Amino acid sequence: MGIFKRDKEEEVKEMILHHMKKVEECLEQTLKVMTHFFQGRIEESKSEAMMTDHLEREADHIRRTIVDSLGGGAFLPIFRVDIHNFVEKMDQIADKAEFCCDFFLGQRPQFPEEFKGKYLKIMKETVPMFHCLKEATENFLTKGDNERIRKGVAEIRILESAIDDAEWKITREIFTSDLPLAEKIHLKQCLRRVTSLSDQIEDTSDWLEVLLISKKV
Repeated sequence: MGIFKRDKEEEVKEMILHHMKKVEECLEQTLKVMTHFFQGRIEESKSEAMMTDHLEREADHIRRTIVDSLGGGAFLPIFRVDIHNFVEKMDQIADKAEFCCDFFLGQRPQFPEEFKGKYLKIMKETVPMFHCLKEATENFLTKGDNERIRKGVAEIRILESAIDDAEWKITREIFTSDLPLAEKIHLKQCLRRVTSLSDQIEDTSDWLEVLLISKKV
């Protein structure tokens, strides 16, 4: 028995794809915010952050519409909770992107030059990680190539593991440096904001696997 059968389900599927596109744009904007911030272009960084906020609100509106559709009877009851959880996890990626931008511009952490490129590198590796999730989700919704979906999820885990390793190394560099303790703690807090994005992408891919299992029911 497939998940996507009737017109109402097809409408929800299109909304999920649209929601995912907004989340992707939030991440891409966050990379722009960080790039401008590290280059000292604060006004440009603020402008990009405002766009991130706008995209996050759009994503949240789509999420609520999807939830309303599920509550209105889209899909069999056995599938609704899994779909709802997947969409919620996806939406939290946009939330964390907005929080990350707010941290940079609200708290203005002071970065030694040697750390700027390392933080930016993590964000540059996070965006392709989401692209991998997006491709796997699109495949699930439109093609159903289970093997390619599983490979996409496996690739996400590899990428997330590499980011975890980078986080550990940067943390060690921060706390073995000669920076004042307050600055060390602030940089670590900022690092967690950035790496929380890859963590959330991996969590969302776990729920894609749940949907893959549900499809076989």
